[in-house]
Amino acid sequence: MTTVLFACVHNAGRSQMAAAWFNALSDPARARGLSAGTAPGSQVHPEVVEVMREVGIDLASQQPRFLSEALARGAALLVTMGCGEVCPVVPGLRRLDWPLEDPKGKPLARVREIRGEVRDHVVKLIAEQGWARAVDIQPLGEAELPAVRALLEQHQLPTQGVGPGGGFYVARVNDHLIGSIGVEHHGEAGLLRSLVVEAAQQKTGVASALVQRAVADAAQVGLKALYLLTTTAPDFFEKQGFARCARTEAPPGIKDSWEFQTGCPDAAICMRRWLSAGRAAMA
Repeated sequence: MTTVLFACVHNAGRSQMAAAWFNALSDPARARGLSAGTAPGSQVHPEVVEVMREVGIDLASQQPRFLSEALARGAALLVTMGCGEVCPVVPGLRRLDWPLEDPKGKPLARVREIRGEVRDHVVKLIAEQGWARAVDIQPLGEAELPAVRALLEQHQLPTQGVGPGGGFYVARVNDHLIGSIGVEHHGEAGLLRSLVVEAAQQKTGVASALVQRAVADAAQVGLKALYLLTTTAPDFFEKQGFARCARTEAPPGIKDSWEFQTGCPDAAICMRRWLSAGRAAMA
């Protein structure tokens, strides 16, 4: 177990966010994050509590604490938050400094941006050190259906037709459900749908892993192409091998699906990925 110590002066903003993100995204069997400050405040900044709650992380009960010698002694790495000359320094402890703005008193829009900047630094550190959580992807079971529906609804995605069997899968980290994906079969083509990842786990590779699993299994059962509709993520799907196409290019079964007929707006972008020799087979 490696301990990473995130520290600033008041331990009420950036260092609290960093430790929380670290513990949400890293493998707890390999590393853990702690936070502290040289002059701890009385509470975590309310604006920080609010924006972290938006991504499912509750800091309301966290109490800023003093960066003691005993706390520093158990750490392998000290990460400071760009507080300049007043940043904590622990002799003999390896140190990184992240140039991050103090969120105290900032408008919520800016605090959200800082939240994202902290997360980006944490994700990079975890990837560089090999501390990422292992993601387990398995077929969707009946017992997991309520959690999947709740996650889809939370992200304003349709739940119609979602259920165990077929091509629906869930992603878990340490038995905690964090995402889902589905492939409806319509003849020789499939409709990729219900891709969702909980907010705290986004941009960590979980979505890509779910897509890769869905694509691999679709090819294995003989589907020739996968289609999807998206309003927000065409760039992401292009990186997964999908290309934009006209809705009219989709085969009848896909065009007759609930998502094509009712579930997605006309402005949604249609995309397709050919599987194996699918282009020639469906031509």
